[in-house]
Amino acid sequence: MNNKIDLKIQNGYTLETGSLIDESIATFKKTFLISGVAMILLILLFAIIYGTLFAVFYGFSDFTSTMTQLQTSQSSTTGLLTTVIVTTLTSGFFAPVTAGFIHANHLAKNNQEIGINVFFDFYKSKFFKDIFISFLILGLTTSILNAALVLINLEFLSYIVQSIIGLLTVFTLPLIIYGNQNFENAIIKSVQLFFKQPILIFVALLLAVIGMLLGIFALCIGIIFTFPYYYSMVYAIYNQAIGFEEKSVIDEIGQEEI
Repeated sequence: MNNKIDLKIQNGYTLETGSLIDESIATFKKTFLISGVAMILLILLFAIIYGTLFAVFYGFSDFTSTMTQLQTSQSSTTGLLTTVIVTTLTSGFFAPVTAGFIHANHLAKNNQEIGINVFFDFYKSKFFKDIFISFLILGLTTSILNAALVLINLEFLSYIVQSIIGLLTVFTLPLIIYGNQNFENAIIKSVQLFFKQPILIFVALLLAVIGMLLGIFALCIGIIFTFPYYYSMVYAIYNQAIGFEEKSVIDEIGQEEI
């Protein structure tokens, strides 16, 4: 697989927007219900964790006053440092779930059973270390750049920074879980692969974001079920750009522990 990836980096690959849309929609149709349930569980888990931490550190005696103080302190050095640490750790902690959303599409494409456990299986997989460290690095990089933008009063550019990093590293997780790359190689090779087809990848992911946001029109809560479409597109891009061996270790996820 390493040779195949290196050849793609050296010689490039082809992408077709229409084919990417068709493939991503096909797998999304098979996964959106279970992915939506997983999203609801994650939202509840996220709310419990952050609610508990908030109660421990600040209490709920005066919620409005506390939130006002937090917003005011976000531009301070201490506030920015806290934001960097929390964002970095959160990014690393939830990265295996992101890998699970991507992998759900692989299972759907191969007509394999998809259970709610799929979204959490990577916490106990051999890929966990590289998944966690890769997103720890990316989260830290993004947070530091965003903090720097706040300090120079250009925080409105933070979304652009996040988007650029997201584009450059779109192959990172698939390279780890399907290409057996370590975190360092996955990040580096993701950047190299992106620049082989930057415009088509940008257009494909932009369409995915638009498709994802359509859920807002379904009483707003519909986005819970359309949000995973982004990962369907990420999977389609990797599948079309790199592809898979006839039989890989990851295909046996339901037969033996990852």
